[in-house]
Amino acid sequence: MKKWLTQYPIAHRGLHDHNRTIPENSIAAFAQAISKGYPIELDIQIISDGSIVVFHDSDLQRVCGIPKKTKDLKIKDLGILELFKTSQKIPTLPEVLEFVNGQVPLLIELKTDRLFNRLLEKNTLLLLQSYPGQFALQSFNSNSVRWLQANCNYLIGQLAETSPALKPFNYLFEYVQLNKKHNPDFIGYDINLIPNKTVAYFKQKGTPILAWTVRSQQQLREKQHYFDTIIFEGFIPEINKL
Repeated sequence: MKKWLTQYPIAHRGLHDHNRTIPENSIAAFAQAISKGYPIELDIQIISDGSIVVFHDSDLQRVCGIPKKTKDLKIKDLGILELFKTSQKIPTLPEVLEFVNGQVPLLIELKTDRLFNRLLEKNTLLLLQSYPGQFALQSFNSNSVRWLQANCNYLIGQLAETSPALKPFNYLFEYVQLNKKHNPDFIGYDINLIPNKTVAYFKQKGTPILAWTVRSQQQLREKQHYFDTIIFEGFIPEINKL
């Protein structure tokens, strides 16, 4: 296990400022994280022409104010879309890899469709073949996690939560993946749902636990014994004050 994945707080979607002037998942947010030495968590998904973009939502309404599905974009559309009415644009994964260039580690979440056609995974691995920096991959989709584990030697993590509102989606970790046969390199778990028996089992087993998304020093302090590191936003964590 790479030390960075368990020893350093990871900036959620980069070190943004709640999207006022530095939007999430933007080059500006990644520049801020690099300047402070934080590893970067970011989201990727595939669009209609096969390009991979760094973007969280399945549609553009919240971030760009446009009622359009993200998957329907083409790369030529990116230059005219503004992130939260700033000058920042939706970056592609190749643009982010070139910009970061190994300066800090990357924690890359694959926003894989439930149908899972492997195209996002395959294209991502191709782009990462020559990347010089440290990184790990993670997904909520168990099919994606298993496929990646079988097809590369990178660190692969399973994202998980147990929100009752999400129970109908049978690809969630708690209902499909969380058993003694599953063996991800690490688990990313909702901080609001820790502690629980599931996380305790895997932590005792030695599987690193990454808690997301931590939004205050108090939250960090109260639950520090249940995870190895955090994915954070909205504050600067003071680990030395725990």
